[in-house]
Order: sequence, then C-alpha cells, then structure tokens
Amino acid sequence: MEINEEDVERALATLKQGGVLVFPTETSYGLGCDATNPQATERIMRMKDRPRDQALSVLVSDRAMVEVYGKVDPVLESIIGKHWPGPLTIVFPTTNPFLSPDCVHGGTIAMRISSHPIAQRLVTALGKPLVATSANVHGHSAAYSIEEARKQFAQRDDGPDAYLDGGVLSEVPASMIIECVKGEIVVHRMGSFKL
Repeated sequence: MEINEEDVERALATLKQGGVLVFPTETSYGLGCDATNPQATERIMRMKDRPRDQALSVLVSDRAMVEVYGKVDPVLESIIGKHWPGPLTIVFPTTNPFLSPDCVHGGTIAMRISSHPIAQRLVTALGKPLVATSANVHGHSAAYSIEEARKQFAQRDDGPDAYLDGGVLSEVPASMIIECVKGEIVVHRMGSFKL
C-alpha cells in the first residue's frame, strides 16, 4: 500500500509536537513517540498498561545515531553488519542524559534500525530515537492493521494522537532481542531468523 505524502508529513508533525503515533514497521504496527520526551513516553506506558520494569525499545536512523545513544561492543559488529536494517533489537549500555527514563533499564537501551521504509523515514526526519513498541495493550496480540490497532485503544482513557496506515502487514514475529554480556551474546527474545 502506498502511503500519501501528506499523511507522512502529518505523522511527522505529530511526533515533533510531542504526540503519540501508530505506524507500520517490519514486524507489526508500532506505537511511537520522541524517545527524548518523557511526557510522551509516559503516555505510551499508560496506554499499553506496560509494566514499569519493561523499558520501551527505540528505532534509530543509522549507525551514527546508535553511537550517540549507546556503546557498541566489538563482538556485535558482524551481527549488526549482517542483520541491520531489520527485525533485530540490540540492548546497549547507555549514559545518554537526554533519553526518557521509560526507554532506559538498568543503564541500557534497546535499539534497532528498521527495514520498513516508512519507519525509517520517520526516525530519520525526527532526528532522534523513535519509540517503537507494539501497538497493543500489554498482554494482547500485536496489531497487523490500523483497524486492529484502533480496536486495542478504543476503550482507553487516552489513545494515540494519529494513525499512519501502511495497509495490512504480514504476520511475522516480533523482533529478536539480544545483548552482549561479558563478551557473550544473550538472546532475550527469539525472532524470525537465526544469528
């Protein structure tokens, strides 16, 4: 499905104004906001009923943005080269003071470079990490269409400010999540491929 240019610009304006957006990714529809805006990330935590011990993962535009917000262990280099952009989220140590506390857990941040052209365009134009958590209430199924995402938040006191319709997405697993711990790769969540 081709997305109208004006819709993309409106979605971007929502993010820049501190709003919450539902948008397509390479896995499912994501719920996103500026990851440096604590008021926006707090809204997402409430919308999802997300447990406070589960930090929000983010999309970054490129390797340069990864370096701004996280410290890359050399062990990860070949994995990054092989699987980014794509559905691989990597947990990195961070000391960046500008990130919302909702995106940091135990001094780490979970980042990925998206292979979806719209998600990639949004984070590039935003110029900051873009929260990308699944567009569903915690414990419910991921949304693969805008209609499914709207249903998830229809009964909530607060919902997304805008929806960017990318059509019906293929039902694929959530991104794999890995972390390098003392030189060893630890898999926190399996994905749709093997490392």
